[in-house]
Amino acid sequence: MEEETKIEDIDKIIADLGANYREDKEVLEEILEEVSSIAFDISNNKNKEKLFPYIKRAVKAEYIQRGSEGLLSLNESGVSSQFEDIIDKMRNNIIKNGLRRLK
Repeated sequence: MEEETKIEDIDKIIADLGANYREDKEVLEEILEEVSSIAFDISNNKNKEKLFPYIKRAVKAEYIQRGSEGLLSLNESGVSSQFEDIIDKMRNNIIKNGLRRLK
């Protein structure tokens, strides 16, 4: 049952990525697994439905930012991009929105 849910989550993320998706589903699955694990640890909560919006945003950001690890900003052809710590932002959003359970 969990495998079916995982596939649906991947498909939702792929649909959101649109043209940014590079037909490398295994990489996306690894990112989803890692980010989900971190989100569950941060929240002490295993309610996937409530956490999935935060996980999905973080997975998409990590996927798009691949290859830019360690950069704080990027300036190409007059276009500037500021990178932030995606996981830190996810952590703050989970906590601020009351999804963290105290043990």
